[in-house]
Amino acid sequence: MRESALAVLLAWTLAAQQGLCGKLEKIAQQPSNILVDYYAYRHISIIHFNVPERTVAVAFKFMAKEEKTGGIGRCSPVNVSLYLKSASLPFVSPDGSKVAAKLMETKNRRRHYSLEMQSNGEQYMIKIEAPSAGDWYAIAFRSWTDPEEGKIKQQGISVSCETVMDAEMFVEMPATTFLVDPEIKYKVQLDETSDTTIVQYLVPDVGLEEMSLFLKSSCGEDCNIAVHITAEDNLAGSLFNSTEKSLSFKPYPGDFHYVTLRLLSGNASNVTLQLPTSRQTDIGVDQVTPVVLSRKSFPEFFLFDYEHLRGNDTKPQPFNVTADALSVLSFEIGRVYDVGGTVTLGFKLVDVEEKYKKNIVLVACVSLGYYLNITSGGACVRAQGLTTADVYVNATEPAYVHVPFPEAGTWYVSLRVFCPEEEEKKTISADSGANISSSTSSCSCGRTCLQGDVACESCDCLSRCTAVRVESVVSSSPCVEGRCGGHGKCMHYMSGGFVFSACHCTGGYRGFDCADDTYVLSTSGILLQLLALTFSNFAFLGSIYVAIRREYFTEAVAYFAVMFFSTFYHACEAGEEIYSVCIMRLSVLQFCDFFNALLAIWVTLVAMASFGPRLTAFCQVTGAIVLAMGAEMDRTALWVFLLPAVTGSALIGLSWGLRCRRRRTIKYPSRPYRTIYFPAGVLLVFLGLICYAFLQTRRNYYLVHSMWHICVAIGVILLLPKRKYMK
Repeated sequence: MRESALAVLLAWTLAAQQGLCGKLEKIAQQPSNILVDYYAYRHISIIHFNVPERTVAVAFKFMAKEEKTGGIGRCSPVNVSLYLKSASLPFVSPDGSKVAAKLMETKNRRRHYSLEMQSNGEQYMIKIEAPSAGDWYAIAFRSWTDPEEGKIKQQGISVSCETVMDAEMFVEMPATTFLVDPEIKYKVQLDETSDTTIVQYLVPDVGLEEMSLFLKSSCGEDCNIAVHITAEDNLAGSLFNSTEKSLSFKPYPGDFHYVTLRLLSGNASNVTLQLPTSRQTDIGVDQVTPVVLSRKSFPEFFLFDYEHLRGNDTKPQPFNVTADALSVLSFEIGRVYDVGGTVTLGFKLVDVEEKYKKNIVLVACVSLGYYLNITSGGACVRAQGLTTADVYVNATEPAYVHVPFPEAGTWYVSLRVFCPEEEEKKTISADSGANISSSTSSCSCGRTCLQGDVACESCDCLSRCTAVRVESVVSSSPCVEGRCGGHGKCMHYMSGGFVFSACHCTGGYRGFDCADDTYVLSTSGILLQLLALTFSNFAFLGSIYVAIRREYFTEAVAYFAVMFFSTFYHACEAGEEIYSVCIMRLSVLQFCDFFNALLAIWVTLVAMASFGPRLTAFCQVTGAIVLAMGAEMDRTALWVFLLPAVTGSALIGLSWGLRCRRRRTIKYPSRPYRTIYFPAGVLLVFLGLICYAFLQTRRNYYLVHSMWHICVAIGVILLLPKRKYMK
């Protein structure tokens, strides 16, 4: 594998030196996609491409930039992550979240390409030689950062930006193409004017055997030729710089295979190709017993089953797995509409003989495009080497494996049952040397090979059972069997015109199935946050008392409303569904909290302006109407807070200025309020605003926000003037 990778890398280097980029032609440009911060898989943006058949090379170009949408300041570039894959959405976990469900290992699935970039307007490119034709999906998002360290930005105070991504696709088509019978030798010519060609073969089912492509070159070491074999995936690639070469690969049965040749260096070469199939076909197919599955589709997204039915049966029936043949199930995953959910594969042993119940193990190997052999040690024989099986099933309970966002194409499940032999252990008498007792233990290598820790090529005592009956579950559903554990809800999302399923986790849980509790607060932590955010509102009791003592009864009602609704709003949203107390819908509580906070600011400023009772009542009612409208339009916007603050400050300046002019003095209001209470109150409220606007993070939110409650409550006590100070 390492030598093959180095050869492909060298081929790309030589191709770039020859000006490969100049041969690329743009055939697709995708509309701009808006990217958001990644906190869960539902935050991805999907970009779709359709690569034509018989493509020599494809290049995907991406460019991300920042567009200002509001606020103060300039937009700075952010980190952007992008993943690209053929036939389905890339399944990634950039946050490193844990998954409780057993998933098919990523290394056993089709590879995806990754790209880390910045939204600085520069172009980034992913080039792929001899790509598979059909659907390619890119997912992009603002790179994940620890949410606990992220600052809570107040809308309108800091700059507000959108990250926009543009995407284009360029392809290089071959100079010549040929459809060839695999059994015959075929000669193609490569030269400077015709340096690329694709030879197309229709390959039959060759069973469990690999195939070998034989090549001969007329220029030998004087030429460098890049060779790639592609079906629905890139199966093999190498650099050809000798007279003869063979390239082995595992073919997709009954599918077209494309051999791409590119002359990298040298003047010209005649290349002879041959792909013999007869011998392997006779050997491989007899070793396989197919198990026929029938598809049952449902009207909802990503819901379908594959069942093993016999005759006119309407219920799934078990099937036999025998020792002398590999049992293979196959099922189809369709393009676009089937790839947004999760395929669940489950198996159960039924009617197992009593003597086998303790040791029997069913081994299942899952693959895309071709079926796998299973070694005598219970390992899967994949193109990249031996791997452990995807599913191990014993007689006590069924076992499952899940495939998130399965690639379109034909999937196969190879099955084989093993019954480890019993090894006899004898105890020898110390006196006579006679065997006086015996005990048995299971096959030692069988225990190792069938645990999923080691991929064993062989195990002598790991025998196969004569026959066993197996029930299968092959079903597709959103998320994991339509659920997200007990800490989330399975939802459907749409991006780029494509629907996919993802979990919306609650209570601090995260991950594909909401099983990662890294950011989940302990019960005591939740209670601490709840008490801090609610009890800090009781500081307004002092504001209410002072307002009543100074005969500001309307203001006292406003302060009571702030205390009441803020307390119950935080009691509802901060309890994480453990200690939550919701007296009404959260959205209603949020509106009441914001509106009454704005109203309290307004009536306090009007009271400080010290108008007469009629003008004060007019200002209070007018302000309440305008603020209710603003809170409903956008309660978190900066202008909603600035409107009462600026208008109220202007009224104070106007009122105090007129009185100073009428009295011909600047000593208004009275000295204690002017020199002590007013500056102290303004300073305290300003300190609270600084904390609220710039210091809040998700980790310290409950502390800083509680401090904001206390600062505002004490600030109101200082700013609400005594009547005698305003005369």
